Amino acid sequence: MELHQLRYVLTIAKAGSFTRAAEELFLAQPSLSVQVRKLEKELGVDLFQRLGRRVELTAAGEAFLEHVEPALFHLEQARTQAAAIRSLDRGRVTIGVLPSVGATLLPDLLAEYRAAHPRIEVLLTEHNVSGEFERMVHTGMLDLAISRAPLARPGVTGRILVREPMVAMLPPEHRLADRPALDLAQLAGDDYVGMHRGYGLRELMDMVCLQAGFSPRVTVETGQLSVLCGMVRSGVGVSVVPRLASAGYATAIPLDDPVARRELGVIWRKGSPLTPAASAFLDLLVAAFEGDRDSGDET
Repeated sequence: MELHQLRYVLTIAKAGSFTRAAEELFLAQPSLSVQVRKLEKELGVDLFQRLGRRVELTAAGEAFLEHVEPALFHLEQARTQAAAIRSLDRGRVTIGVLPSVGATLLPDLLAEYRAAHPRIEVLLTEHNVSGEFERMVHTGMLDLAISRAPLARPGVTGRILVREPMVAMLPPEHRLADRPALDLAQLAGDDYVGMHRGYGLRELMDMVCLQAGFSPRVTVETGQLSVLCGMVRSGVGVSVVPRLASAGYATAIPLDDPVARRELGVIWRKGSPLTPAASAFLDLLVAAFEGDRDSGDET
């Protein structure tokens, strides 16, 4: 059973004549008749009864057409919807993002994306653990994720967006608050405010401090970056975070250490083509960091 045969039967039934149907379909009448006979042979029933130059549906033909017409309608709807997704007239993109990035990077980027593609639905998922994003991308729960590099899970690929420096967040009245840059070892004796253990920002802070020769004395832990900023501002302690995470905080001092950096990347499932909506967002994201990253190589 061929799709064009179904269209032929519907056209003939509406036209009431093979001749008029052939004209509407821009076919030679013998060719139209051959296709209908092939379909009738396959079905084992006559679909039309010939009444001179006119034709009418048989009982079998009426029963057949009862299902053909809605089937053709739904097939046309499927074609239209697929074309709309291809042309970005509709669709959805699911994106994972670290909280430290979502509040600073995404608002302007999403505003630009939505302005260009207003009918695309964007679903965001925030998580503090980059490894969880890799799992969600690998299983198809997310189209893309902006997370910390390098990658650890096979089957996931991506590219570096930016290698951003780490900064020391200090209370406004801190003794080193007026420095243009500082050696992290100068803060070895301070109390620290940190994210909970297991969070990516906590792992980064601990790692950078260990590279500077000490283990930070964390006296307050939190799960919210905004709470961490408030605690530091109030003088509870100092902290070390990537530059993006300190956006909007006045007393964020660059570290005098070129190695103290966070590699931020975008990841997607390896070997699977991105949807048009996801591909458009990826292009916009990469372009936004084009002048900032040290390298755009795939990870």
